[in-house]
Parts: sequence; C-alpha cells; structure tokens
Amino acid sequence: MTSPLKRTLAPLASTPLHPQWLVRRARARLVAYLPTIEPGSLVIDIGCFDRWPVRHLPSSCRYIGLDYLETAENWYGTKPDVYADAAALPFADGSADVVMMFSVLEHLADPERVLADIRRLLRPAGRLVMQVPFLYPLHDRPRDFGRFTEYGLRRTATATGLELVECEPIGGPLETSALLANIAMSRAVLDWAAQRNPLALLGAGLPVAVVATNLLARALTSLGRSSDMMPFAYHVVLEAG
Repeated sequence: MTSPLKRTLAPLASTPLHPQWLVRRARARLVAYLPTIEPGSLVIDIGCFDRWPVRHLPSSCRYIGLDYLETAENWYGTKPDVYADAAALPFADGSADVVMMFSVLEHLADPERVLADIRRLLRPAGRLVMQVPFLYPLHDRPRDFGRFTEYGLRRTATATGLELVECEPIGGPLETSALLANIAMSRAVLDWAAQRNPLALLGAGLPVAVVATNLLARALTSLGRSSDMMPFAYHVVLEAG
C-alpha cells in the first residue's frame, strides 16, 4: 500500500536520490513494449493500479483496467474499470488479445489457477505480458506469496497451456545488490527513528550513500559484461497456442 514515505519520495523516483532509482529500468522496459501491441487490440490489465499503461498503448486499443476491490479502494484509492478477483475473471472465452499483469503474480495465492483462466479468455496467439519480481523484498504484506525463477515461470506456463516466448532478466548482479542495499539502509534508518535510537542520526548521510550506491552500480554494470545470475525482476511474455 502507498505509505506517506512513498508519496514523499515519489518526485525523486527518476533521480539517483531515490533508494529504488534502479527499478525505473523495469518501467522503461514496459514503456518500450506497450506501443508495439497491435492497434485495435482488446487489452485487459489485471491489477491495474492507476491505469498508467493506457497512456502508452496505441490509441485504437481498447483498454480495461481490472483490480481487486480491497486493493483498489482501501490500499491505493484508485478506480479501475472493473472490480474482480483475478482467479474468477468476468470475461468470455477467447475475448482478449492481450492480458497484462505487472507486479501481480507474486500476490496470487494460486497463480496456476489464474494463468489457466487467463488462457481461457485469450484468443489464439493472444499474449499475457507480465513483470514479476525476483530478488526483491516483501511488499504489500500479507499478500506476498512467492517468487519465480525463469525455470519456474516456464514450468507454470506449460502447466496452464501457455508458451513462454520471452523471459528477459532486469538488473545485473551489481544493480540488484545496490537496490537491495539502498532499501535495507533506508528501512534501517526508518526503524531507528521509530525506536528513537541514536543510530537514526546516521540518516543524515543516507542521501549520499544512496546516490553513490546507485551511480556506482549503474556505471560498473554498463562497463562490464551483463549477467542474468541475480536479476531483481523479469519481463515475461506468454502466448496462447
């Protein structure tokens, strides 16, 4: 859910001052992908949050943003087009060209059941586009149920009648390590402040530490050879046969 701290830091999201600056690469990957969706497609966005993807789709696409009632109204204060449970999608068989789920799979208690229902509503050659975290902290607790490797995603796709056609790791080892370090440092300072622990004074140096960690990780990653050993997320495309 959106905390006061997240809202305060939001304007810094595009700068190295933000502890999760490196996560912007995941959003950038989606912004590059969304305009490539076939014009005129019916696109269903499960867990749509504030419906931001609609701004990047071809204008002729028909967009439906779907979210869970409690999540939308009580956590985020957003207004989807449709309120529904992802495990019981209120759409006809073969009705959708594209389904999207961004940072949603980890919050599903029964992901295979949801993917099977998405397979039902996709047209032949229809696609499910996802981004899923891998090495990333617990969030939106208590509804954070799991993480998938590339191989787990492939197995789950096959079990539900979908084909994994793209699985792109996002974040090299140094970037993922920097992201986790920044989150850990920020969380520690917040906890110390809540406990009125004198260690909270170290928070004065936090902005410098965050900027240095972000920039060093990004620079070294760009200069070195990329590795898929420990991404913080995956960009995934599944296709219905």
